[in-house]
Amino acid sequence: MQPSPSDPSATQNSAAGAEPAPAAAGIAPEPQKPLDGAGRSLKSVLARGSLWVIGGYAGDQLLRLAGNLVLWRLLQPQAFGMMAIVNVFMQGIHMFTDVGIGPSIVQNKQGADPAYLNTAWTIQVVRGIAVAIVAALASIPLARFYGEPQLAPLGATVALSSVILGFRSTRMFTEARNVQVRRLISLNLICQTAGLTVMVVWGALTHSIWALVAGGLVAMSLETLLSFVMLPGIPNRLHWDPASARTMVRFGRWIFFSTALTFLVSQSDRLIFGKLVPLERLGVYSIATVWAGLPIAVLGQVAHNVIFPVLSRHYNAGGDLPRAFREARLPWLIFAGWLSTCLLAGGPTLIRFLYDHRALEAGWIVQLLAMGTWFYSVEKTNSIAFLSQGKSKWMAASSASKLVGMMIFIPLGFMRWGFPGAVAGYAASEAFRYVVSMIGVLRNNLRSHRQDLALTVCVIATSGAGLLTALEANHLLAGLAANAPRWAALIEGTAIFVVVAALWGGIFLVHRERAKKHVSAFAS
Repeated sequence: MQPSPSDPSATQNSAAGAEPAPAAAGIAPEPQKPLDGAGRSLKSVLARGSLWVIGGYAGDQLLRLAGNLVLWRLLQPQAFGMMAIVNVFMQGIHMFTDVGIGPSIVQNKQGADPAYLNTAWTIQVVRGIAVAIVAALASIPLARFYGEPQLAPLGATVALSSVILGFRSTRMFTEARNVQVRRLISLNLICQTAGLTVMVVWGALTHSIWALVAGGLVAMSLETLLSFVMLPGIPNRLHWDPASARTMVRFGRWIFFSTALTFLVSQSDRLIFGKLVPLERLGVYSIATVWAGLPIAVLGQVAHNVIFPVLSRHYNAGGDLPRAFREARLPWLIFAGWLSTCLLAGGPTLIRFLYDHRALEAGWIVQLLAMGTWFYSVEKTNSIAFLSQGKSKWMAASSASKLVGMMIFIPLGFMRWGFPGAVAGYAASEAFRYVVSMIGVLRNNLRSHRQDLALTVCVIATSGAGLLTALEANHLLAGLAANAPRWAALIEGTAIFVVVAALWGGIFLVHRERAKKHVSAFAS
């Protein structure tokens, strides 16, 4: 299920030789083979696609933020907690039945064949209907488990989204395959705007949780309609080609395990905490996850919509995948490192400025979750590289390792420190995911460990500087905070932002200058 705009719940050296240059020094670009008939290079495709994705994502996040802030004031925190459970419940059913239809169209050489596309669409339609039936039936025991009768009709209604999304055109995947993201971004913004409008108007009139449900269904219905109207491509129809189906099954068998495990490790925290704490506190936790997941969300948009299709085509063309991988990921890891540092240093300040007293606890939750966000960001780029090679088993292995970490650290943390300990345990489990991911990087000769080490040191150092800035600003602004808390939070947040941005700006400039030197050395 695609999150709604207000959804608070809503990523080495080889054995033979060493990496040519340290991560901090950047990656020396090399001449790339043309990627399409227009002769576009790896660098130009990445740059153009990334600009569109980031621009669209910025607009999408502004809409989500606006909706989140408005609806927080129109609805009770309990509504956010209940929708967190419903959305995670639906995402879980979707992910447990995911067979990798979209990625198979993007990665496979047959992805442009009409028979392949229509077989994929047929599977998608059948899967969507089946998921909706299972979700509607399962909503009753879900409501009983949490002792909230209203979860049953909510879950059954939200299950309709699976049928709606099942009929989306495969043209959306074809556009992603060709790295033509402009129309996809425009389509998404139109749908999010329509959904948010419905939510706010409905919420203002009724102050009911059903505003969140109605807005989400409107956004998804419009997305399905526009996928046929706005995007070019073949007209989908029911069709079955056994050879295409077998190809998708072979590719998707590890996608199934990977996405199922991904759900368990990335979404089950809300289901677990929903049983440990009141729904009001779960609603506050869900607000924190919106912000703590920001670096992953940004990187995920670029990774799936730009880096994945580009690396897939580069790999299928026989190019130097390890070099292309390191070159493509480094600027975005710098960006993710900057965002993670801002959240770790300024999480409480951000919450004090944007929300009322009911959400203050989200501040320290953002800080704890941001510690794991960085490692998840690094692992996310590794998973995309594995997927571009068709080796999705490494994605499943890294997700399984995080599940092991959760089983160890969440109970230990909760027994020792209560809810804060459980949140810290969830964040700490990212270390398990990263370790297994790095084993996959070594086995596949991607040689990215120096980048990881250099940037992790930068995250630790800049986070320390940001926290010191926050402590000093908090001390100096104590008097102002008593009389004008939002103004104090604004000044404190500005100070943190300036310090952290200056440090990461310097890191980026060092990377760019050293990359230029590598280009000059290569040319000579």
